[in-house]
Formats: sequence, structure tokens, C-alpha cells
Amino acid sequence: MTTAEWARRVRIDLPATRRYAQAVHAATDAYLATLIDEDLAKDLDLTGFGLGQMTVAAFLSQMVFGHIDNMCGEISVLKGLQGAKGYPI
Repeated sequence: MTTAEWARRVRIDLPATRRYAQAVHAATDAYLATLIDEDLAKDLDLTGFGLGQMTVAAFLSQMVFGHIDNMCGEISVLKGLQGAKGYPI
């Protein structure tokens, strides 16, 4: 469980983390490159996660754009906490 105490003492091996991120990106790109139209058109039942039913294409799009949305918000908060302008309004 992540705690404030853990956050104060944890040390991140940045080069190893970058290598891991690059490997994840490469594996993701390789997987996505294998998908054909029929794969993307398959229906997913995500009602157990509160997402209803959608196609694989819709799910992937929602995950990508939703993640970008979240990251934008997080960056805006961090900028605001540092006295900079968050969202450009």
C-alpha cells in the first residue's frame, strides 16, 4: 500500500524505469499492429466495470484519449501548485 512514509523513502531507478517504459511501448505497438478490422469491430461487455458494451476500437480510443485527458489535468494541477497557470482559459 502506498503511504506518505513509503513515498518519502522510495528511490526510483530512472534508467531502469525508462527501459521498462520503452519495452511496454514497443510491445503495445507490436500488438496494435496485429489488429485487423474484424478484431477492432468485436464487441466487449464491460458492464462489470461500469462501461457498458463497446467495440474493441471504441475501448482503445476511450483509453487513449481518456488517459491524455487525465494527464492534462494532472499537469495543470502540478503547474497550479507551483504558481504557474494550469489550464489555459
